[in-house]
Amino acid sequence: MRLDALAKRKILFVLGSLGAGGAERQVLRILTHLDRTRYSPCLYVIDRTGELASEVPADVPVFGYWDDKTYPRVNFPGRILLSQVRDLARVIDREAIDLVYDRASQMTLTASLAMRGKSIPRISVAVGEPSRDFQLLHSRFSLCKRILLRRAYQSADRVVGVSEGVREGLIKFFGLPPSQVVTCPNLFDIHQIDQLSDERFDKYEPDRFEIVAVGRLSQEKGQVHLLQAVKRLVNTDRLTQIRLWLVGSGPMEEQCRQFVTEHQLGEHVRFAGYQANPLPFVKHAQLFCLPSLYEGMPNALVEAMVCETPVVASDCPSGPRELVGASNQRGRLVPPADANSLADAIREATNNYQQCVAKTSDARQYIIDNYSLEPGLQRLDELFDAVMELAGKTSSS
Repeated sequence: MRLDALAKRKILFVLGSLGAGGAERQVLRILTHLDRTRYSPCLYVIDRTGELASEVPADVPVFGYWDDKTYPRVNFPGRILLSQVRDLARVIDREAIDLVYDRASQMTLTASLAMRGKSIPRISVAVGEPSRDFQLLHSRFSLCKRILLRRAYQSADRVVGVSEGVREGLIKFFGLPPSQVVTCPNLFDIHQIDQLSDERFDKYEPDRFEIVAVGRLSQEKGQVHLLQAVKRLVNTDRLTQIRLWLVGSGPMEEQCRQFVTEHQLGEHVRFAGYQANPLPFVKHAQLFCLPSLYEGMPNALVEAMVCETPVVASDCPSGPRELVGASNQRGRLVPPADANSLADAIREATNNYQQCVAKTSDARQYIIDNYSLEPGLQRLDELFDAVMELAGKTSSS
Protein backbone atom coordinates (compact mmCIF):
# COMPACT_ATOMS: atom_id res chain seq x y z
CA MET A 1 0.00 0.00 0.00
CA ARG A 2 1.39 3.39 -1.02
CA LEU A 3 1.08 6.59 0.99
CA ASP A 4 -1.44 8.05 -1.46
CA ALA A 5 -3.72 5.13 -0.59
CA LEU A 6 -3.78 6.38 2.99
CA ALA A 7 -5.61 9.61 2.10
CA LYS A 8 -7.95 10.73 4.87
CA ARG A 9 -7.12 7.81 7.12
CA LYS A 10 -8.69 8.53 10.50
CA ILE A 11 -6.04 8.47 13.22
CA LEU A 12 -6.94 8.60 16.91
CA PHE A 13 -4.21 10.05 19.13
CA VAL A 14 -4.51 8.90 22.75
CA LEU A 15 -3.17 11.06 25.61
CA GLY A 16 -3.62 11.32 29.35
CA SER A 17 -4.24 15.07 29.51
CA LEU A 18 -3.51 18.42 27.92
CA GLY A 19 -1.10 19.56 30.60
CA ALA A 20 2.13 21.34 29.72
CA GLY A 21 4.27 18.23 29.31
CA GLY A 22 6.60 17.11 26.55
CA ALA A 23 4.37 14.25 25.37
CA GLU A 24 1.39 16.57 25.14
CA ARG A 25 3.31 19.23 23.23
CA GLN A 26 4.57 16.67 20.74
CA VAL A 27 1.12 15.27 20.01
CA LEU A 28 -0.27 18.78 19.54
CA ARG A 29 2.60 19.58 17.18
CA ILE A 30 1.79 16.47 15.15
CA LEU A 31 -1.93 17.32 15.13
CA THR A 32 -1.13 20.82 13.91
CA HIS A 33 1.13 19.82 11.05
CA LEU A 34 -0.30 16.51 9.79
CA ASP A 35 -1.23 16.68 6.10
CA ARG A 36 -5.02 16.98 6.04
CA THR A 37 -5.17 15.62 2.49
CA ARG A 38 -3.87 12.31 3.86
CA TYR A 39 -5.05 12.16 7.44
CA SER A 40 -8.09 13.02 9.51
CA PRO A 41 -6.76 13.27 13.08
CA CYS A 42 -8.79 13.18 16.28
CA LEU A 43 -7.79 13.15 19.94
CA TYR A 44 -8.83 11.08 22.96
CA VAL A 45 -7.78 12.32 26.41
CA ILE A 46 -8.60 11.20 29.90
CA ASP A 47 -8.80 14.83 31.03
CA ARG A 48 -9.25 17.57 28.43
CA THR A 49 -8.28 20.35 30.85
CA GLY A 50 -4.74 21.71 31.08
CA GLU A 51 -2.45 24.52 29.99
CA LEU A 52 -2.39 23.30 26.37
CA ALA A 53 -6.13 22.80 25.89
CA SER A 54 -6.44 25.97 23.82
CA GLU A 55 -3.71 24.78 21.41
CA VAL A 56 -5.66 21.84 19.98
CA PRO A 57 -6.31 22.64 16.29
CA ALA A 58 -9.90 23.71 15.65
CA ASP A 59 -10.54 20.93 13.13
CA VAL A 60 -9.51 18.13 15.53
CA PRO A 61 -12.40 16.48 17.43
CA VAL A 62 -11.57 15.88 21.11
CA PHE A 63 -13.11 13.07 23.16
CA GLY A 64 -12.58 13.34 26.92
CA TYR A 65 -13.18 10.51 29.37
CA TRP A 66 -14.21 12.81 32.21
CA ASP A 67 -16.50 14.92 30.02
CA ASP A 68 -19.65 13.13 31.19
CA LYS A 69 -18.48 11.24 34.28
CA THR A 70 -17.93 11.84 37.99
CA TYR A 71 -15.50 10.14 40.31
CA PRO A 72 -17.10 6.97 41.77
CA ARG A 73 -18.12 7.05 45.42
CA VAL A 74 -16.87 3.51 45.86
CA ASN A 75 -13.62 2.71 44.13
CA PHE A 76 -11.42 -0.38 43.92
CA PRO A 77 -8.10 -1.07 42.16
CA GLY A 78 -8.61 -1.11 38.41
CA ARG A 79 -12.18 0.20 38.40
CA ILE A 80 -11.42 3.52 36.72
CA LEU A 81 -8.98 1.87 34.30
CA LEU A 82 -11.66 -0.60 33.17
CA SER A 83 -14.12 2.25 32.72
CA GLN A 84 -11.57 4.16 30.64
CA VAL A 85 -10.90 1.05 28.53
CA ARG A 86 -14.60 0.64 27.75
CA ASP A 87 -14.98 4.33 26.95
CA LEU A 88 -12.00 4.37 24.59
CA ALA A 89 -13.23 1.18 22.87
CA ARG A 90 -16.60 2.84 22.23
CA VAL A 91 -14.93 5.89 20.69
CA ILE A 92 -12.77 3.71 18.42
CA ASP A 93 -15.84 1.83 17.17
CA ARG A 94 -18.16 4.82 16.87
CA GLU A 95 -15.67 7.00 15.02
CA ALA A 96 -14.53 4.23 12.64
CA ILE A 97 -10.86 4.76 13.52
CA ASP A 98 -8.27 3.42 11.06
CA LEU A 99 -5.16 3.76 13.24
CA VAL A 100 -4.54 4.37 16.96
CA TYR A 101 -1.46 6.25 18.17
CA ASP A 102 -0.97 6.17 21.96
CA ARG A 103 1.79 8.06 23.73
CA ALA A 104 3.31 7.28 27.16
CA SER A 105 3.01 4.01 29.06
CA GLN A 106 -0.20 4.72 31.00
CA MET A 107 -2.10 5.29 27.76
CA THR A 108 -0.38 2.37 26.05
CA LEU A 109 -1.87 0.09 28.69
CA THR A 110 -5.33 1.63 28.30
CA ALA A 111 -5.26 1.55 24.50
CA SER A 112 -4.05 -2.05 24.30
CA LEU A 113 -6.92 -3.25 26.50
CA ALA A 114 -9.46 -1.16 24.60
CA MET A 115 -8.37 -2.69 21.29
CA ARG A 116 -8.54 -6.36 22.27
CA GLY A 117 -10.40 -8.23 19.56
CA LYS A 118 -10.11 -5.36 17.08
CA SER A 119 -8.13 -5.58 13.84
CA ILE A 120 -7.21 -1.88 13.86
CA PRO A 121 -3.44 -1.20 13.82
CA ARG A 122 -1.81 0.57 16.77
CA ILE A 123 1.40 2.52 17.32
CA SER A 124 2.65 2.88 20.91
CA VAL A 125 5.18 5.59 21.75
CA ALA A 126 7.50 5.49 24.77
CA VAL A 127 8.79 8.91 25.81
CA GLY A 128 11.12 8.11 28.70
CA GLU A 129 13.85 5.66 29.66
CA PRO A 130 11.70 2.54 30.19
CA SER A 131 13.11 1.06 33.41
CA ARG A 132 13.18 4.41 35.25
CA ASP A 133 9.80 5.46 33.89
CA PHE A 134 8.30 2.20 35.07
CA GLN A 135 9.70 2.61 38.59
CA LEU A 136 8.36 6.15 38.77
CA LEU A 137 4.87 5.58 37.32
CA HIS A 138 3.99 2.03 38.30
CA SER A 139 5.23 1.48 41.85
CA ARG A 140 1.97 -0.20 42.98
CA PHE A 141 1.37 -3.77 41.76
CA SER A 142 4.62 -3.41 39.82
CA LEU A 143 5.06 -7.08 38.80
CA CYS A 144 1.50 -7.32 37.51
CA LYS A 145 1.78 -3.99 35.69
CA ARG A 146 5.11 -4.92 34.11
CA ILE A 147 3.55 -8.08 32.67
CA LEU A 148 0.52 -6.14 31.43
CA LEU A 149 2.66 -3.40 29.93
CA ARG A 150 4.93 -5.91 28.20
CA ARG A 151 1.85 -7.50 26.65
CA ALA A 152 0.55 -4.06 25.71
CA TYR A 153 3.73 -3.26 23.82
CA GLN A 154 3.84 -6.74 22.27
CA SER A 155 0.33 -6.25 20.89
CA ALA A 156 1.25 -2.99 19.14
CA ASP A 157 2.06 -3.10 15.44
CA ARG A 158 5.02 -0.80 16.08
CA VAL A 159 6.59 0.46 19.29
CA VAL A 160 8.36 3.81 18.99
CA GLY A 161 11.19 5.18 21.11
CA VAL A 162 11.73 8.94 20.91
CA SER A 163 15.50 8.36 21.00
CA GLU A 164 17.80 5.46 20.24
CA GLY A 165 18.41 5.09 23.97
CA VAL A 166 14.68 4.70 24.63
CA ARG A 167 14.44 2.15 21.81
CA GLU A 168 17.27 0.09 23.30
CA GLY A 169 15.65 0.34 26.73
CA LEU A 170 12.32 -0.95 25.39
CA ILE A 171 14.01 -3.96 23.82
CA LYS A 172 15.98 -4.76 26.98
CA PHE A 173 13.42 -3.99 29.72
CA PHE A 174 10.33 -5.47 28.06
CA GLY A 175 12.03 -8.14 25.94
CA LEU A 176 10.59 -6.81 22.69
CA PRO A 177 11.90 -8.05 19.34
CA PRO A 178 14.19 -5.42 17.78
CA SER A 179 12.26 -5.57 14.50
CA GLN A 180 9.12 -4.31 16.27
CA VAL A 181 10.77 -1.26 17.86
CA VAL A 182 11.78 1.83 15.88
CA THR A 183 13.22 5.24 16.69
CA CYS A 184 11.14 8.26 15.73
CA PRO A 185 12.51 11.41 17.41
CA ASN A 186 10.39 14.33 18.52
CA LEU A 187 9.84 17.01 15.92
CA PHE A 188 10.41 20.72 16.42
CA ASP A 189 9.08 23.80 14.67
CA ILE A 190 12.29 25.77 14.16
CA HIS A 191 10.47 28.87 12.91
CA GLN A 192 8.23 28.90 15.99
CA ILE A 193 11.21 28.48 18.32
CA ASP A 194 12.94 31.42 16.64
CA GLN A 195 9.83 33.58 16.95
CA LEU A 196 9.20 32.74 20.60
CA SER A 197 12.83 33.22 21.59
CA ASP A 198 12.80 36.71 20.06
CA GLU A 199 10.16 38.03 22.47
CA ARG A 200 11.21 41.04 24.55
CA PHE A 201 13.40 40.07 27.51
CA ASP A 202 15.23 42.24 30.03
CA LYS A 203 15.83 40.15 33.14
CA TYR A 204 19.56 39.48 32.71
CA GLU A 205 22.38 41.82 33.73
CA PRO A 206 25.42 42.51 31.50
CA ASP A 207 27.97 41.94 34.26
CA ARG A 208 26.58 38.49 35.11
CA PHE A 209 27.33 35.09 33.60
CA GLU A 210 23.71 33.97 33.30
CA ILE A 211 22.99 30.23 33.41
CA VAL A 212 19.55 28.77 32.79
CA ALA A 213 17.96 25.38 33.46
CA VAL A 214 14.43 24.69 32.21
CA GLY A 215 12.32 21.85 33.55
CA ARG A 216 10.03 20.58 36.25
CA LEU A 217 11.63 20.93 39.67
CA SER A 218 11.75 17.24 40.54
CA GLN A 219 14.25 14.63 41.64
CA GLU A 220 14.75 13.09 38.20
CA LYS A 221 15.52 16.48 36.64
CA GLY A 222 18.56 16.83 38.90
CA GLN A 223 18.37 20.53 39.82
CA VAL A 224 19.72 19.75 43.29
CA HIS A 225 23.04 18.70 41.72
CA LEU A 226 23.17 21.91 39.71
CA LEU A 227 22.59 23.91 42.90
CA GLN A 228 25.43 22.02 44.57
CA ALA A 229 27.65 22.94 41.62
CA VAL A 230 26.70 26.60 41.97
CA LYS A 231 27.44 26.43 45.69
CA ARG A 232 30.99 25.23 44.98
CA LEU A 233 31.55 27.75 42.22
CA VAL A 234 30.40 30.68 44.35
CA ASN A 235 31.54 29.75 47.85
CA THR A 236 34.76 27.86 47.06
CA ASP A 237 35.90 28.88 43.56
CA ARG A 238 34.73 32.50 44.05
CA LEU A 239 33.04 32.78 40.65
CA THR A 240 30.76 35.46 41.99
CA GLN A 241 29.64 36.64 38.55
CA ILE A 242 27.58 33.52 37.84
CA ARG A 243 23.84 33.44 38.37
CA LEU A 244 21.53 30.47 37.84
CA TRP A 245 17.90 30.79 36.74
CA LEU A 246 15.65 27.82 37.44
CA VAL A 247 12.68 28.02 35.07
CA GLY A 248 9.90 25.68 36.15
CA SER A 249 7.96 24.55 39.19
CA GLY A 250 7.43 21.22 40.87
CA PRO A 251 7.64 19.12 44.04
CA MET A 252 11.32 19.89 44.72
CA GLU A 253 10.89 23.66 44.68
CA GLU A 254 10.73 24.09 48.45
CA GLN A 255 13.80 21.90 48.97
CA CYS A 256 15.69 23.88 46.33
CA ARG A 257 14.72 27.17 47.96
CA GLN A 258 15.84 25.90 51.36
CA PHE A 259 19.21 24.91 49.89
CA VAL A 260 19.66 28.39 48.43
CA THR A 261 18.81 30.02 51.76
CA GLU A 262 20.96 27.67 53.82
CA HIS A 263 24.04 28.28 51.67
CA GLN A 264 23.46 32.01 51.19
CA LEU A 265 23.08 31.77 47.41
CA GLY A 266 20.22 34.23 47.10
CA GLU A 267 22.28 36.59 44.93
CA HIS A 268 23.27 33.74 42.61
CA VAL A 269 20.06 31.74 42.12
CA ARG A 270 16.71 32.95 40.81
CA PHE A 271 13.46 30.97 40.71
CA ALA A 272 11.51 32.04 37.62
CA GLY A 273 8.63 29.60 38.15
CA TYR A 274 6.59 28.12 35.35
CA GLN A 275 6.91 30.14 32.15
CA ALA A 276 4.52 29.63 29.24
CA ASN A 277 7.38 30.72 27.00
CA PRO A 278 10.80 29.99 28.55
CA LEU A 279 12.73 30.50 25.31
CA PRO A 280 13.81 34.13 25.89
CA PHE A 281 15.44 32.93 29.12
CA VAL A 282 17.30 30.34 27.06
CA LYS A 283 18.31 32.50 24.10
CA HIS A 284 19.76 35.32 26.19
CA ALA A 285 21.64 33.11 28.67
CA GLN A 286 25.37 32.55 28.41
CA LEU A 287 24.90 28.85 29.21
CA PHE A 288 22.09 26.28 29.28
CA CYS A 289 22.41 23.39 31.75
CA LEU A 290 20.53 20.09 31.71
CA PRO A 291 21.36 18.24 34.97
CA SER A 292 18.81 15.42 34.52
CA LEU A 293 19.33 11.95 35.97
CA TYR A 294 17.44 10.45 33.05
CA GLU A 295 15.49 11.65 30.04
CA GLY A 296 13.72 10.33 26.97
CA MET A 297 14.39 13.06 24.46
CA PRO A 298 15.08 16.34 26.31
CA ASN A 299 13.02 18.95 24.47
CA ALA A 300 14.54 21.85 26.41
CA LEU A 301 18.04 20.83 25.32
CA VAL A 302 16.93 20.69 21.68
CA GLU A 303 15.42 24.17 21.96
CA ALA A 304 18.60 25.55 23.55
CA MET A 305 20.63 24.20 20.64
CA VAL A 306 18.22 25.84 18.18
CA CYS A 307 18.68 29.11 20.09
CA GLU A 308 22.47 28.74 19.65
CA THR A 309 23.03 28.88 23.39
CA PRO A 310 26.06 26.88 24.59
CA VAL A 311 24.95 23.74 26.44
CA VAL A 312 26.18 21.53 29.26
CA ALA A 313 24.15 18.34 29.71
CA SER A 314 24.37 15.27 31.89
CA ASP A 315 25.23 12.14 29.94
CA CYS A 316 22.14 10.40 31.28
CA PRO A 317 19.95 7.76 29.67
CA SER A 318 18.72 8.72 27.19
CA GLY A 319 18.90 11.52 24.60
CA PRO A 320 21.63 14.01 25.55
CA ARG A 321 24.49 11.98 24.02
CA GLU A 322 22.58 11.69 20.73
CA LEU A 323 22.11 15.46 20.68
CA VAL A 324 25.41 16.79 22.02
CA GLY A 325 27.59 14.09 20.47
CA ALA A 326 29.74 11.47 22.18
CA SER A 327 32.84 13.62 21.58
CA ASN A 328 31.21 16.84 22.78
CA GLN A 329 30.96 18.13 19.21
CA ARG A 330 27.88 20.27 19.91
CA GLY A 331 28.23 21.04 23.61
CA ARG A 332 29.60 19.44 26.76
CA LEU A 333 28.52 16.19 28.43
CA VAL A 334 29.12 15.48 32.13
CA PRO A 335 28.34 12.41 34.26
CA PRO A 336 24.83 12.49 35.78
CA ALA A 337 24.40 13.26 39.49
CA ASP A 338 27.95 14.65 39.66
CA ALA A 339 27.95 18.19 41.03
CA ASN A 340 31.73 18.57 40.79
CA SER A 341 31.78 17.64 37.10
CA LEU A 342 28.97 20.10 36.49
CA ALA A 343 30.89 22.79 38.33
CA ASP A 344 34.04 22.03 36.33
CA ALA A 345 32.12 22.29 33.04
CA ILE A 346 30.56 25.61 34.03
CA ARG A 347 33.92 26.98 35.18
CA GLU A 348 35.49 25.89 31.89
CA ALA A 349 32.69 27.66 30.01
CA THR A 350 33.40 30.91 31.86
CA ASN A 351 37.13 30.61 31.12
CA ASN A 352 36.86 29.54 27.46
CA TYR A 353 33.54 30.97 26.44
CA GLN A 354 34.36 31.56 22.78
CA GLN A 355 35.17 27.87 22.37
CA CYS A 356 31.68 27.09 23.66
CA VAL A 357 30.08 29.62 21.33
CA ALA A 358 31.98 28.17 18.37
CA LYS A 359 29.98 24.93 18.69
CA THR A 360 26.55 26.54 18.62
CA SER A 361 26.15 27.03 14.87
CA ASP A 362 26.79 23.34 14.18
CA ALA A 363 24.48 22.44 17.05
CA ARG A 364 21.61 24.42 15.53
CA GLN A 365 22.19 22.94 12.08
CA TYR A 366 22.23 19.43 13.51
CA ILE A 367 18.78 19.97 15.00
CA ILE A 368 17.45 21.47 11.77
CA ASP A 369 18.74 18.52 9.76
CA ASN A 370 17.45 15.82 12.10
CA TYR A 371 14.60 17.12 14.27
CA SER A 372 12.76 19.85 12.34
CA LEU A 373 9.24 19.45 10.98
CA GLU A 374 10.08 18.30 7.46
CA PRO A 375 12.19 15.22 8.31
CA GLY A 376 10.00 14.49 11.33
CA LEU A 377 6.75 14.49 9.38
CA GLN A 378 8.34 12.39 6.66
CA ARG A 379 9.33 9.80 9.29
CA LEU A 380 5.74 9.78 10.58
CA ASP A 381 4.37 9.32 7.06
CA GLU A 382 6.68 6.35 6.56
CA LEU A 383 5.72 4.91 9.96
CA PHE A 384 1.97 5.23 9.31
CA ASP A 385 2.44 3.77 5.83
CA ALA A 386 4.40 0.78 7.13
CA VAL A 387 1.92 0.03 9.91
CA MET A 388 -1.12 0.29 7.64
CA GLU A 389 0.57 -1.91 5.05
CA LEU A 390 1.46 -4.48 7.71
CA ALA A 391 -2.11 -4.45 9.03
CA GLY A 392 -3.46 -4.91 5.51
CA LYS A 393 -1.25 -7.93 4.91
CA THR A 394 -2.19 -9.43 8.27
CA SER A 395 -5.94 -9.00 7.75
CA SER A 396 -5.81 -10.50 4.26
CA SER A 397 -3.75 -13.53 5.24
